[in-house]
Amino acid sequence: MRLNWVTCIVLGSCLASGCSREPSAAPPAGTPKLVVLIVVDQLGGEHLTRFDSVFEGGLRRLLDEGASFAEAHHEHAITHTAPGHASIATGCYPSEHGIISNYWIDRATGERVYSVDDERHELSGEDDEKGPTRLECSAIGDWLKDRYPESRVFAMSRKDRSAVLMGGHRADGAYWYGEEGAFVSSSYYPRSKAPWLEEFNSESFLESKFGQVWEALAFEPEHLDEMEVVSYDLGPLEEDFPHVIGGLSLAADENFFWDARSSPWMDDFLLRLARRAVSEEGLGKDVYPDLLAIGFSTSDTVGHEYGPDSREFFDVLVRLDRRLEEFFEFLEQAVGLGDVVVVLTSDHGSVPVPELRAAQGLPGARAGADEVGCFQGVESTLDQEFGEARWLLPGPFLAPLPADARVSRDELLQRTKVLLEQCPSVARVWLAGEVSREGPGDMQRKFAHSYFPERSADFAIEWDEFFLPSRFQASSHGTPHRYDTHVPLIFWRRGVAPVVQIDPVRTVDIGPTLASWVGVDPPESISGRSLADLMDRPGAP
Repeated sequence: MRLNWVTCIVLGSCLASGCSREPSAAPPAGTPKLVVLIVVDQLGGEHLTRFDSVFEGGLRRLLDEGASFAEAHHEHAITHTAPGHASIATGCYPSEHGIISNYWIDRATGERVYSVDDERHELSGEDDEKGPTRLECSAIGDWLKDRYPESRVFAMSRKDRSAVLMGGHRADGAYWYGEEGAFVSSSYYPRSKAPWLEEFNSESFLESKFGQVWEALAFEPEHLDEMEVVSYDLGPLEEDFPHVIGGLSLAADENFFWDARSSPWMDDFLLRLARRAVSEEGLGKDVYPDLLAIGFSTSDTVGHEYGPDSREFFDVLVRLDRRLEEFFEFLEQAVGLGDVVVVLTSDHGSVPVPELRAAQGLPGARAGADEVGCFQGVESTLDQEFGEARWLLPGPFLAPLPADARVSRDELLQRTKVLLEQCPSVARVWLAGEVSREGPGDMQRKFAHSYFPERSADFAIEWDEFFLPSRFQASSHGTPHRYDTHVPLIFWRRGVAPVVQIDPVRTVDIGPTLASWVGVDPPESISGRSLADLMDRPGAP
């Protein structure tokens, strides 16, 4: 499903120039005035259940009063941040929306491409050149604007890719952390230079935290043990609380602002921005439904650094629970929660720390010399068999064949596949011809959903379960295994029954569900479907 760019340009020009038009018809009575989409980065499907006993704020409200889907999964293999957020917002798989990963290699130039880079839209520097121009599907905010041009769409996150992709093509504003203590945007967005944003940044919230340390919230050791929260002293993890933010400096500097990304203060900062946007932009104030998308990224940074079972990851979630309740109370005063819909989910999970699993006598491994040596030795083997040449490129891709090559491209693909599959911890290597369409197996289906011909590599690696390809991070993600695909999914709306659904659903179903609640029609070609009929509420068919 490719966007009609001529239509977008004409509509955008008209809206920007203030073309006269009749106001849209008012939505039916009972239509929500504000949709709040919350994506908690790297939040696994089991975390809310596992830590249930300590939640007493916003997460508690959602768990007790919302409709939960216990078996919600991303149905694509490359479970990274960008494809996860794009799938949630568009109802399309990466094979349709084209955001196959955070980065990919351009086949023609060999250069690395960032999923939301857009050199045409710059504000104050290179880091601001961002936009959704590589997103090939429309998103929930776009559908909302199609039906009600008066609706307002805002997205924000610590990560630029999260904000940009949740906002879609026609967001009024998308904001992300500029790593210097301020939120930034790009000229792609009409509200990129909103006066209130500059005022907000001038308050220097993060700088006010300089000199403080991150102390763990107090919990009884027995309670932490029950929830299987651990303090690591293994692998690359030896630090413990309290955590200092920044280095040996007498004032807040770039190291401090960089380290602040990994502190709970970042979530506080983001929610302050969300409150300011609601107030200053008047979200939820008229009859036309608005969208506010918030991507919490601290959990991802902390998960990578300390692991998903760590005291640090647990601490971040407990603090987020408390801050979300404050935000919901703010929405009650600013909009009225009776007119608000909230959905909470995640862009992916993460693999448990391999050293922890090993200590428990469970399977788990981290990339080491054997794996690295095997991968780096593939081209040498090809040299021995077919003559010296540049056979492979990062991606991994096949390099253009030499004119005098004594092997065909298909033969080289198959031989490289065999060599890679002989490497430790490689379960299977998928070629483009194997995943260009869905097959009968679960893995083939997920890899097919991650395959976009113009951008995908020639080889897709399926790792063994519980293998961590990273040598230095405590944990990571990016596989089709359950720990990466399984995410929480909760819909909260007054009138929705607080039930737990156990039937499997997909994250591409989120956008169509929200669309049905605000009375807009998503494109017929998307892969997701509305889940509204699975949730009892007044007026539902």
